[in-house]
Amino acid sequence: MTIQKRYVPVKDKDFAVFQGNLVDQVVTNAPGWGIPAPSVTALSARRAEFEPLFAIAEKKTIRRSADVLAYRECRKTYEKEIRAFAKAWLMFNPLVTDEQRREMALTVPDKNPTPRGKISGFPYIYLKAVGGGSIEVRAQLEKDATRPSMHPLADAVECRYTLVPKGEMPPDDPESMPKTQESKKALFSIHCGAKNAGESFWGFFRWVNLTRPDNSGDWSKALQVVIA
Repeated sequence: MTIQKRYVPVKDKDFAVFQGNLVDQVVTNAPGWGIPAPSVTALSARRAEFEPLFAIAEKKTIRRSADVLAYRECRKTYEKEIRAFAKAWLMFNPLVTDEQRREMALTVPDKNPTPRGKISGFPYIYLKAVGGGSIEVRAQLEKDATRPSMHPLADAVECRYTLVPKGEMPPDDPESMPKTQESKKALFSIHCGAKNAGESFWGFFRWVNLTRPDNSGDWSKALQVVIA
């Protein structure tokens, strides 16, 4: 099960309140939760570093650019440490109750996830030969969108493809394609090999449910790009 990252507030004031409450709860309950003292001490030390920097950065009339920079760097590090601490000691710790997680504003793991239904449609795919025999693949939910995106019901993007010498025709359906690649990211690369420069890459793409393949989406039309 993955950890959602968005339980950490974006706004500075909200983050300041969030971290203070979380550390207070940890310090109070650490013995009962089985959290080692050194881990608690390290988290408390980061809080002690963060809060004075936040207080200065909030004072627009007296703060300097160096003060803001120091605060930003500290917060960036602190956020990473909070997520790592939560993953290690809070999110899946059987001694921590879901109610206590809610009190710390943490994501409560879904113990009974809703079954995912059939994926409808296919990904919009943009191919770009980037040199060295590699193809950059950008998958999107919507055509002409500005950034890659993954279907909410999908685990990955599947590509079935082949490399075709100039002048030859590729297979006309995905089942006949000899090569397969899956990516859990909407922006990824397919490495065809520099020795195949000048040949054509032909591929079909679809959204995939890895646990229930029968719920995967439809195949795209065949897409082609010349390998560089």
